[in-house]
Amino acid sequence: MERESEFSRVAIVGTGLMGGSFGLAVKNFYPERTVIGVDYGDEINKALRRGAVDKGYGPEDLESAVSGSDLVVLATPIDGIIEILEKLPGLLEDKTVVLDLGSTKKEICSRGWKAFENSSFNFVGGHPMTGAEIRGIAGAHPLLYENSTFVLVTSNGEPTKSSKKLENFLEGLGTEPRYLKPETHDRIVARVSHLPQLISISLMKTVGEAEEPHDYLSLAGGGFRDMTRIAESPFGIWEDIFATNAELIAEEVEGFLKETRKTLESLDDEEIRQEFEKSAKFRAELPRSSKGISSSTFKVAVMIPDKPGALAKLTSCLAEEGINIRDLELQKVREDYGGTFQVYFDSLETAKKASKIMMNNGFESRVVD
Repeated sequence: MERESEFSRVAIVGTGLMGGSFGLAVKNFYPERTVIGVDYGDEINKALRRGAVDKGYGPEDLESAVSGSDLVVLATPIDGIIEILEKLPGLLEDKTVVLDLGSTKKEICSRGWKAFENSSFNFVGGHPMTGAEIRGIAGAHPLLYENSTFVLVTSNGEPTKSSKKLENFLEGLGTEPRYLKPETHDRIVARVSHLPQLISISLMKTVGEAEEPHDYLSLAGGGFRDMTRIAESPFGIWEDIFATNAELIAEEVEGFLKETRKTLESLDDEEIRQEFEKSAKFRAELPRSSKGISSSTFKVAVMIPDKPGALAKLTSCLAEEGINIRDLELQKVREDYGGTFQVYFDSLETAKKASKIMMNNGFESRVVD
């Protein structure tokens, strides 16, 4: 049974990974809703072929695209979001809700609230804490948002009338909404997302540019690979993040360097044991049942339909290919859809192989990055 929603027409500006997945999720869980996409020629055509949008427009036709839409989702890079926010007040109809999916919030929200302060439109900042290794519409998936934390940003970090409408809608996509102030959000992501990215890059450079004539990389094990996996992230998705959150990122880097020096000073005494134990305790407290700002790897989200024998079919098709399931966890049950499960595997390679097998056997699945 389709979940109730106050939004009947959703316009998505930017149909890459995040926007394309948003469209696919809406079409999957709100099939009667109309989804409009805005992007450049090749990209919007890909979104149409994927079924992420019902109708596509180019950026030059933004007014036609958002006309009649009661929800507008901005899923472009941050500088694009800010530019579009300046244009929207003259294009929208009464009481339209505008949501952005940008990775930093202070600058975007200040621009959005200022642009709409004397209008009947409502802007709510948003940041879905999820992603995928494959960028663009090629990586889009209807389950990308499933069981993820979706941060809604308001001026005081409390619900508003418009954010309440969004909250209900986003829960229907499988997300878990959470409210934050813009400054609080940017501080958190600086510490748990932006700092790890810089650490990964620095570690990769330290080893890759070593002057000694040793083949370090060929001897690097799983720990090194895990620590540097995100060093492959393209700079294009980080450029705007650094530009709009530079001050807080710098503070977090300084804090990390201070903690690293403290750890170095304790290498020869009993204190280092306490540091290991303390960090292990904190690591154990990371949430494992949901995708948050930091998420576990080696798991696959899969939708298992509400049909007799469906779960047995899934486990059997994996067993036939010699794939061992380490754990299986029910995340969410939807009436008339079935259940979303997290299936855990011993390696990322195995998870990718398992996801492909599941899809070949008719299951909606994706590797959770």
